[in-house]
Amino acid sequence: MTSNLSVSTQEPKARDDAIWLLTTAFIIFTMQSGFGLLESGCVSSKNEVNIMAKNVADVVFGGMSYWMVGYGLSYGDGEGTNGFCGIGKFFIDPDNENMGEEFSRFVFQSSFATTATTIVSGAIAERTRYLAYMIFSFFNTFVFCIAAHWVWSEHGWLKKMGVVDIAGDGPVHLVGGAVSLIGAIMIKPRAKRFTPQDDHEMGSPSGTLLGLFVLWWGWLAFNCGSTYGISEGKWKLASRAAATTLMAGTAGGIVGSFGSYIAKKKKFLIPWIVNGVLGGLVSITASCAVTGVWEALVIGSSGAVFVLLTNELLIKLRIDDPVSAIPVHFTGGVWGLLATGIFVHKDTITNNFSARPGIVQGGSATLLGVQALAALAISAWAIGVGGLLLKVIDLTVGLRLTPENEEIGADMSEHGIRSFNSAHRIQHLSDLNSLLELVEHGLVPGIRKVSAPSSTDHTSLQTTENSTHKIDGINEQKPKRFRLHGRIWQALQHRVDKYIPHQDQNHNGMPQQRSTTFRKSHQKHRLSGEETRPDAVVSDNLTVENGNNISMISYLNNDMTEDTQAYDLVASSQKILQRNLFHIIRKKSLRQPLKNISIKLLLSNELTSDSTEDSSSRTSAIGQHDPSLALDKVVTSCGLVRVNTSWK
Repeated sequence: MTSNLSVSTQEPKARDDAIWLLTTAFIIFTMQSGFGLLESGCVSSKNEVNIMAKNVADVVFGGMSYWMVGYGLSYGDGEGTNGFCGIGKFFIDPDNENMGEEFSRFVFQSSFATTATTIVSGAIAERTRYLAYMIFSFFNTFVFCIAAHWVWSEHGWLKKMGVVDIAGDGPVHLVGGAVSLIGAIMIKPRAKRFTPQDDHEMGSPSGTLLGLFVLWWGWLAFNCGSTYGISEGKWKLASRAAATTLMAGTAGGIVGSFGSYIAKKKKFLIPWIVNGVLGGLVSITASCAVTGVWEALVIGSSGAVFVLLTNELLIKLRIDDPVSAIPVHFTGGVWGLLATGIFVHKDTITNNFSARPGIVQGGSATLLGVQALAALAISAWAIGVGGLLLKVIDLTVGLRLTPENEEIGADMSEHGIRSFNSAHRIQHLSDLNSLLELVEHGLVPGIRKVSAPSSTDHTSLQTTENSTHKIDGINEQKPKRFRLHGRIWQALQHRVDKYIPHQDQNHNGMPQQRSTTFRKSHQKHRLSGEETRPDAVVSDNLTVENGNNISMISYLNNDMTEDTQAYDLVASSQKILQRNLFHIIRKKSLRQPLKNISIKLLLSNELTSDSTEDSSSRTSAIGQHDPSLALDKVVTSCGLVRVNTSWK
């Protein structure tokens, strides 16, 4: 009778605890969305899909390895289990008697395991091969599982010493941050990072802020669910964990906001605000259920300070971490463990989480020593094993993208995605490759490859090469990265002055457009098929974002105005892309990016054979084009973005 009563009393408690674990686990699962939004907002738009796909790999491959052996390494209690790792419960599939407890714990802990790997994806973003990352996601779970056994299993050696880590500052954040540190060092910075040409910017600050709120939502479940139930007073600890988690995050956000205002010339920088909040959240994770709100404010605010200082230190050390995963999770994790030894209260409700108080609460330094040992041991384990894993992957399949693919962006090079943003940033180098192939084989009507300019052509323009004059009127109207060096405009003006000396100039120093009659006469001259010599060369040396130097050289007839000739070149280029290259552009995959390719295009003296427009319609359209933007139009129509232009 007593036995039956005991069973009937315990079953509702176990059921309620299982429901609590499963509910919080489902919420924690949404943290993958938060990490994805936050990280994709921190990287350039040409890599945002790739960073989201890595989060999928974390769940898919990490979840599989955790089911196979990870859960057993953490919580196995079979023969051979020791303080280092567990044995048993591999390929977990318990019987009916234990399935509720085991499955709920497995689902809850699997979300922790995948989070530890997700942290690393941000630190090595924008330069890692997806295949390498899939392999890493599968095996990195083991790094987490061993640390989890040390801290949370009743057989773990740190657990027996009395370590306090309620929600995973050590096994989750410190493991993720430590592997991020060694990974960022091994894989080295992104191209152009820490150089004067560094142009890495946040692709979507609003996405980063949205990701922060999704993470904060998941963090509440992360910490509250770590009470492993709501029965027997555990609901009280869960409530306290919610309050301390909320307030630690707010304290960190305040520090990040005003820290940015003070240090960054009265600017509230988004990375500082986000890192401040995350620093506070990570710092309170270890002690969330056994500290008060006042202690949480101190822990969260000081954690944010440490995180922001670490981030500045990494920049000085030239360790490239696009999403600040190292300062947030490594520094925040270490501080969270140490702060527990200082501020934690003794658990008098369940007697499960903290057997002794921290120094501030009247305890000895013993707990602080245990916490410091845990931080040191977990860091050494994660750096050593994680670094070895990354090294093996690098030696086998290769860890880093090629320089060409890195500049193109992982979205296209790894996933074949040409988004709107990536199209405008790298502008489909395969289009240019296709254009080159057709020109080489003489398949483009009206355009043929020509030899390099003669020495006299170079000499005629060499006098302007050293000019440093800039046309401010034009540059002020352009975004900074698209502004042109004055030498190209000087060269254009030199050509105009030499061959059309009496032409008036506009306020930008460019030639005024000729009258309609003047343009019609030159159109008629071209239609007659009379040969003209290329008296001048306009060379536009383009450095596009993929690092390739592409020179487009147009040979201009001396008896034609700048706007007329430029329009013809633009029109012809548009026809190429629209008519001759459309099917190739759609089907051809990018194999080998172009590097240092020079395309020399010469418009034939006759209109292209597929042209049906008469000279009057062409003439009216010509007048609508600004000569100063002619080469920009050529570049755009050929699928490039002008980043830097100089005369050579």
